[in-house]
Amino acid sequence: MTQQIIEKVASTSFMKGIKIYGTPDPEAMERFYEQNRTEVVGIIFHNAFSYEMKFLWAQRLPFLEEHKDHAAHCYNYKEGFHCLLEKYWTRGFVAFQAAINSAIIEITTNHSVVDKMMAVTGIKMKMLPFISKGEILYELILFFYIISFTPLIYFASLNVTKERKKVKEWMKMMGLQDLAFWLSWGVLYAGFIFIMATFLAITITYFELIIITGYLVIFTVFFLYGLSLVTFAFLLSVLIKKPVLSGSITFLFIVFWGSLGFVSLHKQLPASLEWIFCFMSPFAFIHGIIQIIWLDYDLTGVTFQDPTGRSHILIATIFMLIFDTILYLALTLYFDKILPSKYLYKLFKFFEKLFLPTICFDFLFL
Repeated sequence: MTQQIIEKVASTSFMKGIKIYGTPDPEAMERFYEQNRTEVVGIIFHNAFSYEMKFLWAQRLPFLEEHKDHAAHCYNYKEGFHCLLEKYWTRGFVAFQAAINSAIIEITTNHSVVDKMMAVTGIKMKMLPFISKGEILYELILFFYIISFTPLIYFASLNVTKERKKVKEWMKMMGLQDLAFWLSWGVLYAGFIFIMATFLAITITYFELIIITGYLVIFTVFFLYGLSLVTFAFLLSVLIKKPVLSGSITFLFIVFWGSLGFVSLHKQLPASLEWIFCFMSPFAFIHGIIQIIWLDYDLTGVTFQDPTGRSHILIATIFMLIFDTILYLALTLYFDKILPSKYLYKLFKFFEKLFLPTICFDFLFL
């Protein structure tokens, strides 16, 4: 039956001058591809009604999918406005598929529909406006966003870990609570984060890296991200005594969880797993920036009447960053109180010898 289908396809007008070869199996087709480095289209029939087409060079197919990865799928040339999806129509793909379908219908029903199938016309519909962003370049910019606070957080981790024991002894002599130590360092680095977040938000809006979403939303996301990293650095300063090791772990935490957010950019993670990962503030931050990018692509800002739901996801991500900041700070205060326990000391030493025999984690117990 497949032979009859191919003979019917070969009899159509646009197939004149095109050579047709038959192969017994897909492996033979692959060998034919290797021996004939020209434009070849393969048809694999699974049964009389199911088939797939393989294009060796994909010259008759668009190289980008519409609304994928925020790339431009339509261009405005001198001769007019063109979209990549038009290739399906202008380069023969639709006609070729219509010839196969009409041949299947004719052989099955003994009724010719080839004239009707070939007479189908297409209408170019209105293209909604969008903002295109180069995929690779924008991923580099996103990575810069991730590590933008890294130098400040690294030095914060070094300084707090180094000064914690000495300063807290002075504070006890003065009758001050432990909370005053964390508050003083927190206010200091919150000021630095405020300045850096302001500078980054102004730079992003001035150079139009993000166009539709306003300055206040961008500033809020960066500011909360910076605060969460400061509190995470405080948490590690309680757990780890060596300043360099504390700073290095903070740096790896930022890079790893921030880079994992690129998987979310390409929509490769289930939504439930994304929200679980948002307990790690670098992932939550990049997840929020991705929502801003999608809103920018669709020319919509942050609104409560957003039909796509991305504005709601962005607002929820902002609350996750707030939650992460509070969580890290609460864990810092909690471990700062309970780490003097001799049982915890033995427990941490056990895991240190078990999993990291070559690295000495010297935990601070006051």
